[in-house]
Amino acid sequence: MVKLIFRLPSLALACMLGASALPASAHEHPAATPMARHWQERLAAAKGSAVSVAADEQGRLWSVDMRQGQLWLSRSTDGGKRFTEIGKVNAQPEAILADGQSRPLIAVHGEVVVVSWSQAQPKLHTGHVRMARSEDGGISFAPPVIVNDNREEIGHGFNAMKMDRQGNLAIAWLDGRERSAATRKGGKYAGSSVYYATSSDFGKTWTANAKLADNTCECCRIGLAIGPDGSTVAQWRHLFAGGVRDFATAVLKPGAPVLRASEDGWEISACPHHGGDLAIDAGGRRHYVWFTGSARKPGLFYRYADGGQFGPALPFGDLDAQAGHPTVFADDKQVAVAWREFDGQHYRLRRMQSSDRGETWSAPATVAEAEGATDLPLFVQGATQPLVAWGTAAGVRIIDLREVP
Repeated sequence: MVKLIFRLPSLALACMLGASALPASAHEHPAATPMARHWQERLAAAKGSAVSVAADEQGRLWSVDMRQGQLWLSRSTDGGKRFTEIGKVNAQPEAILADGQSRPLIAVHGEVVVVSWSQAQPKLHTGHVRMARSEDGGISFAPPVIVNDNREEIGHGFNAMKMDRQGNLAIAWLDGRERSAATRKGGKYAGSSVYYATSSDFGKTWTANAKLADNTCECCRIGLAIGPDGSTVAQWRHLFAGGVRDFATAVLKPGAPVLRASEDGWEISACPHHGGDLAIDAGGRRHYVWFTGSARKPGLFYRYADGGQFGPALPFGDLDAQAGHPTVFADDKQVAVAWREFDGQHYRLRRMQSSDRGETWSAPATVAEAEGATDLPLFVQGATQPLVAWGTAAGVRIIDLREVP
């Protein structure tokens, strides 16, 4: 079942296709370079192409998209056939990043609607993580707040957010405060760090900012999932010894061990702009998907983990068709993976599914095609079935993988 929700206000082709890998140094020198000028032009345009979709416990679908510096909330009560615009999340326009790896995110439970986003600052690659909350179904929002308690004009962004039906809510982001502190002391610091804050009452109150990990990639989105015990797990691209940018994972709690989630050995002194994804099933098994450009084994991979014990890495997707940007869904024993490929003329949404918690898989299949620019496919947050939201030049599609042969 493929449903057209609404037309996107605009599609920024370069961002939708995935930005080229940027040198790591590009995030350290805010001089008047062509990149800095591009940053200023991007902020002045105040356009975004990414749309996020979430489901509430009643099965209603909620979406948020950015138009000229303001986030707009819409809701569907018919499974995505038609969305009704509810109103603005932020009353005052601001510079919001809304494309590719960095997008506004939404989570809903009952009449509580929480939206988080990255607010860009004038200095190159700087910003704040913002959040706004509604208790009346999005009719009105409290004034937005800055989540990061460090207010330097440095990098705070690439926010990830997840919420479960018990009120557990987490926001994690890439943060530049450790590098800034090292620079002030005349030292060096590789990459960024992962910081987070959590709530146990649907975002009404929050813990203080806490650091999860040092030396992370600066521009790949974070995978985030909440397990059946209420604990939140993150997955991010990490900077390992020797310039290797593979994936790491940890539970969001003080002192949690950082585990290596992939052993690809991708040596690259640049930002791949290609984050992974993570889901946790009802039994607590973690399901990871990611992309690597490692020379010895490039492409997309899946693996599961029970606690700290990881299963084998399973390759999937057609590397010759530029397979990328995987997303994963898990519920009980059902696991589904979706990703994007390009055949030279059309983008294809591909999927494979497992009915035994990732032990065995169906053959990959194409479930949708699109011409022109397309967004990253993402599973609808909070949905109890594998619904994929896929932005295309014609509009955003909601695809129920259970109803696709």
